[in-house]
Amino acid sequence: MNENKSAAHSLRSGLSTSTAMMGMTDIAIMKQTEQKMREMVDRYVQAGTRYKNNASSILKNI
Repeated sequence: MNENKSAAHSLRSGLSTSTAMMGMTDIAIMKQTEQKMREMVDRYVQAGTRYKNNASSILKNI
């Protein structure tokens, strides 16, 4: 595994997820991360937000 590629992927994924959760548009994220396809941004963001507002979150109120 190439560490440089892994590090770049992790940084892009983290930036995409964090900024999307704060309301940044897909287009702005794509410009910053140099992604050419919106699907990649969607994959990063979906993976990073899978535990936000999920069905088990109601259990904390019991």
